[in-house]
Amino acid sequence: MRIAFSGTGNSGKTTTVKSFLHTWSNYTTPDKTYRDVLEENDLSHSSNTTTDTQSKILNFMIDQVQSYDKKSKLAFDRCPLDNIAYSLWAHEKGIENFNKEFLSKQIDLMKESMRSLDIIFLCRFDAKQLIVDDGFRDTDKQFIQEVDNIFNSLSNQHAQNPEADIFFPKGDSPAVIELPHPAQERIDLIAEYVTVDGEMYGEDTSIFNNIDELEQLVSQQQNALEAENKEKELYKKFGL
Repeated sequence: MRIAFSGTGNSGKTTTVKSFLHTWSNYTTPDKTYRDVLEENDLSHSSNTTTDTQSKILNFMIDQVQSYDKKSKLAFDRCPLDNIAYSLWAHEKGIENFNKEFLSKQIDLMKESMRSLDIIFLCRFDAKQLIVDDGFRDTDKQFIQEVDNIFNSLSNQHAQNPEADIFFPKGDSPAVIELPHPAQERIDLIAEYVTVDGEMYGEDTSIFNNIDELEQLVSQQQNALEAENKEKELYKKFGL
């Protein structure tokens, strides 16, 4: 199974990944990350990001997640969804070249790559937590909070009506699970979705053996036309 940990800077992603790998020792994480790409190419990032940075990082992340099949047991520190969250922030701030055409192209690329992930665990920013300066991450609290709000919006839209979501492929997208702030509670919640063997609970069970899921499927079919209209509304919301 391919799992990604997403969220704004200083949300505890890296620590959570380490705890996850300690608990589920049959999982690994890729040696190379987006940070290597930034350093190798000397790219501006975070609140100083550029379209060149975002394009290079997105291409790297897409190639990486698509290089593993469902039988792999991988934990990614960030994924293409993170890249889009930062691009949306830059678009909202009116940063040069982050126009509708650029965003639409990036979203289309990211959206297709979501088929290569099984679960995204979203780490939210805790405003009470001390912001750590590691010499790499942006430490501006307002910036961190603004990006966190975008992640929250993306997560809520996906949860409320996945069939109308412009950021995920219909019928073949990963589960998006928001994690609590305390470290141990994060691991406890993850354990409700990932078995001790590293598999997803219920992934070998037919949906027709679960009446709740069957009712959900029927409901989604009934709302198909409504979903199309909501998809258009989402494009308008993000100014695309």
